[in-house]
Amino acid sequence: MNNAELRARARMNLGGSLFHSDWLTALAVCLVGSIIVNAISILSIILTGPVSFGLAVIFLKKVRGGGPIQFGDLFLGFDRFGETLVVGLMQWLIPFLWSLIPIAGIYFGIKKYYSYALAMYVKVDYPDAPWRECLDRSNLLMEGFRWKLFCLQFSFVGWMIVGALCCGVGTLWVTPYMNASTANFYEARRMEGGAY
Repeated sequence: MNNAELRARARMNLGGSLFHSDWLTALAVCLVGSIIVNAISILSIILTGPVSFGLAVIFLKKVRGGGPIQFGDLFLGFDRFGETLVVGLMQWLIPFLWSLIPIAGIYFGIKKYYSYALAMYVKVDYPDAPWRECLDRSNLLMEGFRWKLFCLQFSFVGWMIVGALCCGVGTLWVTPYMNASTANFYEARRMEGGAY
């Protein structure tokens, strides 16, 4: 069948008329589905900052010998919802905008991503710091160390592949390992980063 025939069959499947009940029901289903998908996307963008803050608190406490993990710490970012939202959003938005530059954009986007990778840990240590200061301090910590963090994160690719082969369940065990490693990376950079 050519495209015109496929479209004709689709119209027939939907009742033939734009105002047929099947077409209107399909329209409603698509509309509700779109709202749900987009709401989930927007919700994930909104929650990324506060939840990332909570994860940073948990893993920094663990790295610094803070005893057992407290599940409630995951939600500490909601106490500073607006601030952690903005830090999380800017950590994503600025690299994305840099990546839109023609030709060299991907390089600059990745560079900015790694420049700001430690911003949420900075926010944990300096809770009153505005988002720009968190990103700037992260950038100072990452100066000359972006490649090292990339290699650290890339070293988990094998683990992620093996985890994915186990129906994705194995990646659940790799994620805490990665978070703890990144927290250790931050702590090491904080201890040795004089400009910080």
